[in-house]
Amino acid sequence: MAYEEGELAMDREAFVHVMNEASGLLEAGDAAGALARLTAFDDGLVEQPDPQDYGWIVSYRFRSAFGAGDFAQALQIAENGPARFAADIPSGSMATMYSMAVEAATQLGQAESAVDMADRCIALRRQVGTPDEVLMGAMTACTLLGDIERFDLALRYAHLLIAEGEGFEKYRAYGYYALCAALEHKVGDSAFATLWAGREWLGGVDNEFAREAKNYLENSPTVKELLAQQPLEGPGVPAPPLPPSAPVHLPPPGPASAPVHLPPPGPVSAPAHLPPPGPDSIPVPLPPPGAAGGPVPLPPPASGAVELPPPGPVDSPLTPVDPFGGAVPLSSAVNSPAPQDLPLDAPTQYLPVSGALPVAGNRPPADQCAGGETADALLVAGRFGVAAAAYRALIDEALGTGRPDLMIMGKAVLGLLQALIFDNRIPEAHAIWIDESAATAIGIQAIERGQTSLHDLFGYRLIEAYLHSLAISDRDGAIQAVNTIMGTCIEYAFDKEREVVPGMINNWRRHLIEIFDDNPPPEVFAPVEMAERRWGQPVPLGPLYWSRPSPWVVDWR
Repeated sequence: MAYEEGELAMDREAFVHVMNEASGLLEAGDAAGALARLTAFDDGLVEQPDPQDYGWIVSYRFRSAFGAGDFAQALQIAENGPARFAADIPSGSMATMYSMAVEAATQLGQAESAVDMADRCIALRRQVGTPDEVLMGAMTACTLLGDIERFDLALRYAHLLIAEGEGFEKYRAYGYYALCAALEHKVGDSAFATLWAGREWLGGVDNEFAREAKNYLENSPTVKELLAQQPLEGPGVPAPPLPPSAPVHLPPPGPASAPVHLPPPGPVSAPAHLPPPGPDSIPVPLPPPGAAGGPVPLPPPASGAVELPPPGPVDSPLTPVDPFGGAVPLSSAVNSPAPQDLPLDAPTQYLPVSGALPVAGNRPPADQCAGGETADALLVAGRFGVAAAAYRALIDEALGTGRPDLMIMGKAVLGLLQALIFDNRIPEAHAIWIDESAATAIGIQAIERGQTSLHDLFGYRLIEAYLHSLAISDRDGAIQAVNTIMGTCIEYAFDKEREVVPGMINNWRRHLIEIFDDNPPPEVFAPVEMAERRWGQPVPLGPLYWSRPSPWVVDWR
């Protein structure tokens, strides 16, 4: 839809159309196509648009450039704002943009720009976010700067995590873990004193980062060498430069060279299909237990059928950076399971508003959706430990409102389970799966009862099948569960996502092999071979297939 000279700066209908079109392209994995569409639309504007509407153009142009690997353009937008017109971008969304821009800068090798973007992100999170969001911003910056071996710049964020991480064990432990990396690269005069002073705290914490830091303190030749040079016991030993009680204040972001405004929180008009900023959405209460309308009843996770083997190497897809297979599907939730007190064709409980834009109360919180997409990006990039921390932070944020949004909880728990499995932390994933009393159970129930897309539901089914396959005490129960779950997955794939059928068949065969400890009787593969004949050709054995994350949106179309 092009503009003729003399028309309004931006027709509302055309705006909604192009945003829905670009969003659909992003969902389908065509970020380059979305970027081209948004760029053409933006270039066709001749007058200042409504700044709030134009903010969505800018935000999605940034996301599209980032997704297409055009990191230079993404960084340019984040650093300088739009080239021609003013835009209002919600503070939370802007903070997420800055956080993603840290990665864009590190991909380009521009470490100083990465620090600038990280500082802007953290400053905004301090203004409008929560303490764990501040820590997540610091953790992301610390990780990405470490990835390009700029440990000298990463140190400031490691110190922030230690100083402000009281009550947030995962983040604080990561700060100490980052100090270990800096020491190994001979960076940071104060790093050793801070790390050594934290050894007692590390001794009382049990997570992967604390364990790595403790192991480093006990066994690293670098530590032994430093202790020989400067013993850190007895009187006269300097205190760590950043004790836990002293907050670390990073400099506020400098003025942007382009007029990107950060308005106070409040409702912002948004196009259809986009999560608008504003007050937290009105949550949809979880329906009482009952039949959920799923395709086939499945054994509940808490049935106790799975007893995990002792910790050790697990044959899981941990080696590839991208553990997912298949294309990124659309997020349509049509025909997904729904509680019986709703219309059976309802995509989720976020029902569309007939003939109008969806009201804000029926949409997930925009900032939480942005946080979820950031966590997904970390997961796809292979940063599984950081992604798990991001999903946990999002779950805590949703619960902290007192009225957690069910789509947010479902997708966050799904992402957390994937991140833990990919990070080879299978017992942690299993504990979440079977614990009906934990807060994460809300997310599992949300998935089961149709509060996320159908794609996400079957992504969760793949996790269920995998965890059932690890049973060591009830082989018959595990076989029944795997066959039931994978049978429904195959039906779904043939109907909705044919490109992932081979991955589903491969998983089914792999799970049965696992159940029989690599020595299965041939007859156990009968249902797998039936699915293979339906596909029309043999499926070679390969790595497990996992469902790729889908966008954090409710698809009204």
